Amino acid sequence: MIPPDRPTRRRALLALAAGGAGAVGGCLGGGPEEPTREEPLDPAVGGAPTFQYDRANTGDAGAAGPVADAGAEPTERFRVRTDGPVRASPAVVDGVVYVGGGRRVDALDATDGVRLWSTAVRGTVRSAPAVVGGTVYVGTRGDRLYALDAADGSERWHFDANGPVDAAPVVSEGVVYAATRATEGRVYAIDADTGAERWRFGTAYRVISSPAILDGTVYVGGWDSAVYAIDADDGTERWRIGTDRPVLSSPAAADGTVYVGGNDETVYALDAADGSERWTHGTNGIATAPAVVGGVVYAGTETDAGRVYALDATDGTERWRTEAGTAVTTPPSVADGVYIGHRDGSVAAYHRGDGAERWRIGTNGGVRATPTLAGETVYVGSTGGDLYAFDRSGESD
Repeated sequence: MIPPDRPTRRRALLALAAGGAGAVGGCLGGGPEEPTREEPLDPAVGGAPTFQYDRANTGDAGAAGPVADAGAEPTERFRVRTDGPVRASPAVVDGVVYVGGGRRVDALDATDGVRLWSTAVRGTVRSAPAVVGGTVYVGTRGDRLYALDAADGSERWHFDANGPVDAAPVVSEGVVYAATRATEGRVYAIDADTGAERWRFGTAYRVISSPAILDGTVYVGGWDSAVYAIDADDGTERWRIGTDRPVLSSPAAADGTVYVGGNDETVYALDAADGSERWTHGTNGIATAPAVVGGVVYAGTETDAGRVYALDATDGTERWRTEAGTAVTTPPSVADGVYIGHRDGSVAAYHRGDGAERWRIGTNGGVRATPTLAGETVYVGSTGGDLYAFDRSGESD
């Protein structure tokens, strides 16, 4: 573990004296003059500790995010350069944004983007971090799962997997569940404190789907055209359901149902207990991982004629659909609106009730990671290598 940008306390104070507030709205390049500090300005900013906000991947951000009023586009609060393309959602906990880009994990002040620490890892990061109990858990394409101290980025342990860990890990009751995109795919259960393996489950092919956990069961999609339900305690298979094409998206689980988007242009609702089909809904392209909030399932399609769908969670009937004008490349984040990233580098907010587009704002690359909502801010990474914070501060710094 090489922490090239981690400040000493003296460095942090000197940097602040030199004008640490200059990071607001700026582009931080990781150089020696970059302002740094040790503690976040506002520890109250948070509520997004893991991919899609909770261990069931519901996508429910609560009341977070800027109000999605029509015509009231948010402004750029800050923009921070990372080590490379950002392809996974940031986590926001206790005033800190944790994000992976390139071969590095960064901790940034959620208010102004000033860097708190940076830690180099083996392999590029495509895994969204999970921050639980003062530890940051994140996978890499270097076949590792890392546990880093959330306060200073120091390595607590790492776990050597059988292949790249692209899927976001999920933490539940002292166990980290992680999957690999190796040719022989695996789902691992790893002790959150020690990094010791508790069990492993083999699939027929790669897994890049982030696990969802509901009522003692781990649900995950497989590149082998299947959805799996695995006992969280011992790793035994509870059921397996085949699909027509690979399932690369992550399941969302709620109210006894597992919702998943397939490469076969279908959104599935499966009974969580036995995998039986409750309903399906056809789409116009590869379906993203869904979000399920307030009895509605939201999903998009990754096709040039991208769409956003709102489906009744009970029977799959279509409440509305919206033409996005470009491919939808992220699962939805749902709060006062439905927030989604697009292939053309834009982030858009859609009305929850009718799907009308409220606003759209651009970045310097494609958006492949779900926008994360915390406080009144949208945090989003781009394949151009920047992390953005958009809000209604009234400032366009």
